[in-house]
Amino acid sequence: MKKYSDFKILIAEDEPSIRRIYKKTFEAEGYEVVLAATGGEVMAELEEGSFDLLVTDLHLDHTSALEILPYIRKEHPSLPIVIVSGHYVQLSEDFKKRGYNVKYFFNKPLSMNVLLGAVRNILGNPEKPVSCDGPSA
Repeated sequence: MKKYSDFKILIAEDEPSIRRIYKKTFEAEGYEVVLAATGGEVMAELEEGSFDLLVTDLHLDHTSALEILPYIRKEHPSLPIVIVSGHYVQLSEDFKKRGYNVKYFFNKPLSMNVLLGAVRNILGNPEKPVSCDGPSA
């Protein structure tokens, strides 16, 4: 079984403050974190390295996750994906209609404990106790 430090997560978020919260939170859990702000950065990181999970905002600088998801699914069909958005309320239904295999959909604002729980579930890690509610994204 992998340890937390063996998991590498790609975080795609256009808001710098939210990127920092995600990075701080996931690194505190022991995960390796790589950050991206644009769809181009996401695609470049996926070409250069191997990831265990992608957590992405729906709207990124210069693109949308909807635009890059077909490429990601074609090149990385087994990569688990979590989509987070502050602008789109029917995420799950729309992605299912398009045939995209996405593990979780969340609307902002989002408790980091909820997101951490989803990440632990996806990566097969047992629940780690969290001392407080943590920052919200």
